[in-house]
Amino acid sequence: MNLDFQEKEFRQYTEQAVSIYFDWLKRLRGSKIYHNYTPAQIQERFNETLPEEETPVESLLASVGSDVFEMSNFNPSPNYYGYITGGGNQVGILAEFLKAGLNQNNLKWHNAPANSEMEKIVIKWLCQFMGYPDDSAGVLVSGGSEGNFLHLAVMRKVMGPASLSQKGLYGQKPMTVYVSSQGHSSFDKAMDLLGMGKDYLRKIPVDDQFQVRVDLMEEAVQKDLNEGLLPIGVIGIAGSTNNGAIDKLDKLAALAKKYKLWYMVDAAYGGPAAGTAVAGHLFRGMSEADAVLVNPHKWLYVPFQVAAVIVRKKEHLKNTFSLVPDYLRGGLEKTEREDLMDLTLQLTKDFKALKVWMTFKAYGAKKLRLAIENDIAIVRYFQELVNASEDFEMLGPANLSIATFRYVSENDGIKSNQARVDAVNERILELIEEDGRIFFAGTRINNRPALRINCNNYRRTKADIDFLLMVLRELGEKVLLRSV
Repeated sequence: MNLDFQEKEFRQYTEQAVSIYFDWLKRLRGSKIYHNYTPAQIQERFNETLPEEETPVESLLASVGSDVFEMSNFNPSPNYYGYITGGGNQVGILAEFLKAGLNQNNLKWHNAPANSEMEKIVIKWLCQFMGYPDDSAGVLVSGGSEGNFLHLAVMRKVMGPASLSQKGLYGQKPMTVYVSSQGHSSFDKAMDLLGMGKDYLRKIPVDDQFQVRVDLMEEAVQKDLNEGLLPIGVIGIAGSTNNGAIDKLDKLAALAKKYKLWYMVDAAYGGPAAGTAVAGHLFRGMSEADAVLVNPHKWLYVPFQVAAVIVRKKEHLKNTFSLVPDYLRGGLEKTEREDLMDLTLQLTKDFKALKVWMTFKAYGAKKLRLAIENDIAIVRYFQELVNASEDFEMLGPANLSIATFRYVSENDGIKSNQARVDAVNERILELIEEDGRIFFAGTRINNRPALRINCNNYRRTKADIDFLLMVLRELGEKVLLRSV
């Protein structure tokens, strides 16, 4: 049974797929980002009994173009501001195509030799780009949540009792970890899944710049020591998901050193900005960390999904994750070979390094830095417009590419009524989906509803920001006319 196509057929199908992509991309501006289909409508379009017979690939691709693309958000558009989405560069698309063709599994060096070596090179380049020591070791994983899980696993292994692997946590002192209240929710999940308990993740308050209060963190460490607990690590945030805040990383490094704690920096989002002239100074102290997380699919514009778990000493990864059963002992065990399965939880591991490697090669570090700096300039332009307006207000500094703000029009006297301001902004978020011309999700700042945009998309210009504010004003006025 042969499932392959003739070369001529396959070339026709790839050309058809490329046409579908570019027909979609032509509508980068001026078309809806969000289409408001219901789950039932999407199910109706795709749900059917298991196909037993063949579908001609030409018609299958046509349905992907008309149905899948139509019912998907237009994430590459500069009018998409949701979450932290980097737009996806086009050389990465080529890499994903070639990666699928290679169909490599990076568990053992001899099973994927080129891939295994390229992953080492990509880790080194990421370190050099961010200014982190480039003799560090690392592994590529799916994203920040998996990355933070693995980082806490390493922290627990290195700092926990020697009997941990064999005896587990039974009868041990509770281990405590310290992070800003702005830390990512994946830390809570990791503490839970690793058996350390969410109650022992110390979430430390922040100041008016949303940076962790290092003095309060030290008080928490001292309190836990006095109560007989086992503090094991400090986490610094280098670009929070909520508002882009960057902790005082050098002061956290000093705190970790003083108490002999593991120091990890979550730079999943902000890390690449450390390599720029305009923002690099904000990351002072990151190079002192024992471990760093960075997601190339965020601010290096690599298509989803890829994150890098990086540690200063390779043995910390190997001691945490390496376990080689008999059925994985194939191939010559040579010291110069590095089996990636020894550095991570996964055995089945795809060739994520290719799209990162091709991104660095195709665009060069200099051009990528300029793209990041342009994103920062764009969000600062947004901040200037908001500060000069009478109907919007910022809710914190926009140091990187995230801005949090709210609509506070004087129309209808809502500005002096905080409850009404909250209700109006919550309704604006609902109307954003109904309208569809722009897309982003809200958050909460100081426990109140907030609008939140993220601007890490190299396609965005100041004109797109002007359009964003125009749409938001229209929606805000519509809310006021309807009296919420």
